[in-house]
Amino acid sequence: FNAKIKAFRAQFRGVRNVEFFLYRLTQLYA
Repeated sequence: FNAKIKAFRAQFRGVRNVEFFLYRLTQLYA
């Protein structure tokens, strides 16, 4: 159960990184 939560948090962090990366790209090319 704990490993499942840890994996979920890692995946969520990855999603946040992608959103931040896309946000930075839009700021650069805006």
